[in-house]
Amino acid sequence: MSTPATFEKTVLNTVRRHKERADYDVATVAGIVAEAKIVHLAFVDDAGLPQCVPMLAAFEHDEESGECLLYLHGYPGGRFVKTLQDAGTPMVATATILDGYVLALSVFSHSMNYRSAVMHGVTLPFTQEELDGGAKYRALEKVVESATPGRWDAARRPSESEIKGTAVLRMRVESASAKIRTGPPKDEKADLENAELVAQTWTGVVPTRVVSQPPIASPYYPGDPSPTEAPEHVRAL
Repeated sequence: MSTPATFEKTVLNTVRRHKERADYDVATVAGIVAEAKIVHLAFVDDAGLPQCVPMLAAFEHDEESGECLLYLHGYPGGRFVKTLQDAGTPMVATATILDGYVLALSVFSHSMNYRSAVMHGVTLPFTQEELDGGAKYRALEKVVESATPGRWDAARRPSESEIKGTAVLRMRVESASAKIRTGPPKDEKADLENAELVAQTWTGVVPTRVVSQPPIASPYYPGDPSPTEAPEHVRAL
């Protein structure tokens, strides 16, 4: 990376179409992953077939070293774990957030407002020393806290057998970029000059956002099931 907070432009991560929408800031990429929560992990399996798997992910940026890491977890016998367990195995992870429908005069000019991040990297397995020091346990905490902030301290921690029965994949993010579209539709000049078309066609943006509903207590929860009585970290979700 050219600076601790910016990904260097490379052949892999340089945005070529609509360059004005590109953002190479590490914080922007990290923010998109944190909000999207789910990334799609792409790789080529041992049979040479392309695969793409949706997974929970946690992004980590070490400001001192500048290193960026992506943590994912899954079943030890899963295809993605078996394929990506060797150090240096290439993979790509993407995250996307839909922010709005962009409705234009022409269907060809329709679009979406969005924020997306594409991360290229390689497998970085834990060393035995890291594992002995609890790195896998802390990685699982990062994934849980990324998905549901505050939950790690509010629920039972994983047991030794659960930790052993879970695989954690660590990806070193070597290059990444974000691409963001905002604002109203961008219509062709000829369409804008067509008074009849402009008059009869609604144009604009329909914003979208993910909204959490009031929490619903489980049937076996012994406390007050009222949403307003849920723990603070639950209400914060």
